[in-house]
Amino acid sequence: MVLLVEDDRATREMFDYALRIGGFDVCAVGDGLSALRAIDQQFIPDVIVLDLDLPQVSGIDVHQEIVSHADTCAIPIIVVTGTSWQAPPDVFRTLRKPINSDVLIRMIRRALAQHQEPPAKTRTSLLAG
Repeated sequence: MVLLVEDDRATREMFDYALRIGGFDVCAVGDGLSALRAIDQQFIPDVIVLDLDLPQVSGIDVHQEIVSHADTCAIPIIVVTGTSWQAPPDVFRTLRKPINSDVLIRMIRRALAQHQEPPAKTRTSLLAG
C-alpha cells in the first residue's frame, strides 16, 4: 500500500491515478493530520510519498513522527516537494516538483525492492501525546 500525502488536489489525483494504473494500492490524503491518522488507525503503508508543504501538520512534522516510532521508522519515505530541503539520511529519496509520474513509480518500486521488512508485531500510536 502506498500512502500518498499531497495537498494539491490536481497533483494528488494525477499521482493517485498513475500509481493505480502502475499496479499499486493507494491511500491518498490531502493533509498531514490525515496521513498520521491513516497510519495510526488504518494501516502501516509499504511506502509513503510525502509533500512537505501541507495544511494542519507539515510534511516535515509527519516525517519526524514516522521516523520516531519503532513500528514505522523503516517505512521508506519519498519526499515530493517544490521547496529546497536538505533531506535527512532516513528519507529514501527527494524528488523536486514538477515530476513525471513514471519517475515516481520507478522510485516507489526501488524503495519497495530495497525495504522489504516484516510488519511490526505491536504498534504504538503516532498521535498519542
